Amino acid sequence: MNDAPIVVPLSDEAAVVIEQDRVLFTKMIGGARVATDMIGVPLAAVMKVEPGVLRDRVKYRTPEHTASHPMRFEVPAGPVVWLRAAYDILIPTSDPRGLAAEIDRRRHRVARYGGVASSVVWEKNPALRVAGPDGFEPAVPDWVPTVPDIGKKWEASAPAPFGPLSPGRPSSEPVVPASLPYPESLPVVSETLSNGVRFSVSVRWTFLGRDPVPAGVVSETVPTSSLSEPLAVWHVVRAGTLRGTHGPIRWCAVDGRTEIRTELVDGPALWLWGPVQEWLVCTPRAAELAEEVRLRQGVGMRFPLSSDLGAERRTWRNLSSTRPVDTPAGRALPPVPEWAPTAPTLVPREAWS
Repeated sequence: MNDAPIVVPLSDEAAVVIEQDRVLFTKMIGGARVATDMIGVPLAAVMKVEPGVLRDRVKYRTPEHTASHPMRFEVPAGPVVWLRAAYDILIPTSDPRGLAAEIDRRRHRVARYGGVASSVVWEKNPALRVAGPDGFEPAVPDWVPTVPDIGKKWEASAPAPFGPLSPGRPSSEPVVPASLPYPESLPVVSETLSNGVRFSVSVRWTFLGRDPVPAGVVSETVPTSSLSEPLAVWHVVRAGTLRGTHGPIRWCAVDGRTEIRTELVDGPALWLWGPVQEWLVCTPRAAELAEEVRLRQGVGMRFPLSSDLGAERRTWRNLSSTRPVDTPAGRALPPVPEWAPTAPTLVPREAWS
């Protein structure tokens, strides 16, 4: 199991995505997901996952903070998966028992190892997980509804057993960077990939797009025609080897027009993973680019923008696992969390080394 994103279309312009540790409604343009830093619904907050049948169509509006954009759509009568968090989530699918089992498997992994926003969820409601013989497990409090709010329109189906949990990562230590240069001395490093998309690293950001990144980009002004992620968001920065050729990864930039496609081909690749994003960049310069990213992560930690809306401080505020750690040896980059994947989720586990 590699916890690959599962994209379930809801309409031509909307889909629900089941990630390793969260569920997110997302806008689709031409079949490509629109980039967003929205977390969605952490699986730590999901109290029930149940397959069933919807007897009549239901008009649905995405709850606040669960979608990249506010959405309204219709869930047709037929097989669905019901998720209960603070509200109901209905996912239409031709295989409700299989999808429910897969979501429940990921929910159990989150209870065992953790996940995005899980510490916040369990701090507010510790009753959502309990200790089991093999570690923590999800719990279903007595007050959780037994049927969705739609009531008589719902008919439950027998659940299917879920498969083995994907492994957690061994514990790691915070990393205190060696001597670091000043931000102003670092140039933008770019690599043009095989299909013309550029991967670029500035002092505070990583980019995927076709437009060049101007030298000295250190503020919130980032190209809307590119994918962009703060360097502070990446927990895993690793060069490796991808074996075989796999389907491309397609995104739509936040401008709503520009498609960004990364080709997954045999050879060296740079794997970047964070709580709300994952990139796999195939390039012969993977090892060199990994070092450039790590260097700039240290620089950003040591010399963050003073504004709370700056790339570093905003990331640290929104994603607690990315915050620096103060150690006797000095301020350190945080350890990779136990719940991070051990290999890219975008390709089969056996394809990466």
